[in-house]
Amino acid sequence: MDRKTIYAEKNCDYLNQFMTELPVNCLFDKGKTGCGGTTIAIENDKDTIIAMPYVNVIKNKEVQYPNEKCDKKLFGIYEGVTDEEIIDYIENNQIKKFAVTYDSLDRLINVLYKEKDIDVYKDFFLLVDEWHILFNSYAFRNKAIKRVLNYAKQFKEVTYMTATPIEEEFILKELRDLPIVEVQWNNVTTVEVKPIVTNQPITAVCELIKDCIEGKVFGNLHFFVNSVEFIADAIQKTGLKPEDVRVVCSTNKNVGKRKKSNQKKLGDNYIIEDTTTQAKKINFYTSTSFEGCDIYDENGKTYIVSDKGKSHTLLDISTLIIQICGRIRDSHYKTRIGHIFGETRYNKFVSYDEFKESTQRQLAETKDWLNDINRMNDNNRKKTINLIERNNKSGLNEMYISNENDRLEIDENLVNLDIVNFKITNHLYQNRITLTDEYSKYGFKPMETVTKPYTDKLAENPKAKISFKDLFEEYVLIVGESSNYSFNGTSYSCNLGNKEDRKSLIEELKPLVKEAHEILGVQRVRELNYNVTNIKRTIYNMRADLSQDTKIIHCLKDKGIREGTTATAKGWKNELQDIYTALEIKDSKGKIKKAKAIDLDNWFEIKKTTPKIKGKTTDCYTIIRSKFIYK
Repeated sequence: MDRKTIYAEKNCDYLNQFMTELPVNCLFDKGKTGCGGTTIAIENDKDTIIAMPYVNVIKNKEVQYPNEKCDKKLFGIYEGVTDEEIIDYIENNQIKKFAVTYDSLDRLINVLYKEKDIDVYKDFFLLVDEWHILFNSYAFRNKAIKRVLNYAKQFKEVTYMTATPIEEEFILKELRDLPIVEVQWNNVTTVEVKPIVTNQPITAVCELIKDCIEGKVFGNLHFFVNSVEFIADAIQKTGLKPEDVRVVCSTNKNVGKRKKSNQKKLGDNYIIEDTTTQAKKINFYTSTSFEGCDIYDENGKTYIVSDKGKSHTLLDISTLIIQICGRIRDSHYKTRIGHIFGETRYNKFVSYDEFKESTQRQLAETKDWLNDINRMNDNNRKKTINLIERNNKSGLNEMYISNENDRLEIDENLVNLDIVNFKITNHLYQNRITLTDEYSKYGFKPMETVTKPYTDKLAENPKAKISFKDLFEEYVLIVGESSNYSFNGTSYSCNLGNKEDRKSLIEELKPLVKEAHEILGVQRVRELNYNVTNIKRTIYNMRADLSQDTKIIHCLKDKGIREGTTATAKGWKNELQDIYTALEIKDSKGKIKKAKAIDLDNWFEIKKTTPKIKGKTTDCYTIIRSKFIYK
């Protein structure tokens, strides 16, 4: 396949910063999610039809227009939208922008042709968005996808766009003649993935939910799991209240006899929402929102859930997982995700390479056999096909082979889908090593351990042992005085979510951090080498509201000196001398005052004793209590 590369200009984040129209009549790999591919299609002056995979995606884009930057209205077509409404939109909008599902493209084309006599194939640009889904959904949306492909090839200008193209060898047969146009970006962010391996994904999810609701973790949790049954189970097990959880999935009202709708599975109290509603503490999404949707939550944390007991929850890293990583557009946590999964160790007898080789060998043999039949003259070919269809003695698999105008055709797309599905269900999730290797292949950074922000540890355990230095520097990041900080080989970024909550937690549990920051400033704290004793003494020395005696008492108390404390005269002298120096207490000559143990008598009732220490009589002083009036 021909390939062309467009190099994004330096410091560009969006396509419309260096292009005004999308490349046409090609497979367009836009290079990353969230870069504004559909934005160009909606905001330019071309009459446009955008074919999208799901109704949720259409509604998500529809509510964003018109806006301050663009006065065009995007008109979505899905269940409940009438032909009259479509015609009214056409008549009242000079530039037409339609969003349709793959299934409803033919409906719009018929309305444009029959009702308004519009040459849709010539006058409209067609954008097939997230075209990799044409392949991933081919098995169960076969007819709709074939219709899309058939209609699309009739357009004068059509673009198949995605940020996650499938491997070239598996591209749909109908698209292999199209050139590939790809964008290469200079500033792609690496996403760190934490694999969370567990035999019980539901248990891991429930533990995260409980910690979030109890305030032990910061942020809102967004779980991407393609199973409404799993979601309903998690809600039931954790006792989530409706006001704390948002579920975004298909409404599937017409499910047939003895089958529950998704709403019934969830229960009437948990109303199915869409991505345009407000994010909550806990959010669940099925595949209707894995691709194309813009989710907004500055404090949203992404978790992908793959349950080996539910094969439809095992996701392809090259497409779906990359797509999910880009869903929450504005999150401070978007460079880190968690992937909860169980290892599928049940198939140790057939490797991915063996399955692929066997499938391709069978495909080649079958194509040769079908070609032999199709090369017959018309009369013999029809008789042979009739015999095969009547008796099916040749073991014909009708799922893959069909009669198209008296010619036998094998659906190579379904065969390739078998190979990819085998890879996902039997190979990728076989063990942690295989999965992390696949992550690395597609530009992720797998992490065995994740360095938590110190405020996360503090939220989990208010008594957690955290050095003053670490907590202070994180506080500096939170209040925005530093972009990042490195310590012990770990770099801390300013992209921390829930900043106000984190700031309040530090100020409540570790008030000296705020006090040092406000009174001394960042540079002075660093000069003091983060030494808590020296920081406190420096703060006391700067306080004009405290007398010198009170400052000394505070310094002694900070060292743990209380009623009953006993030390040698030399020990007391050294302790007091450190305080005099820190507080810059001077004598009548303007020099730092020389400390004596008996100085304690200025502030405390003391008792002198002379015990033997290591065989030597030693002067010691014990504090009885503080005085009411200092000397």
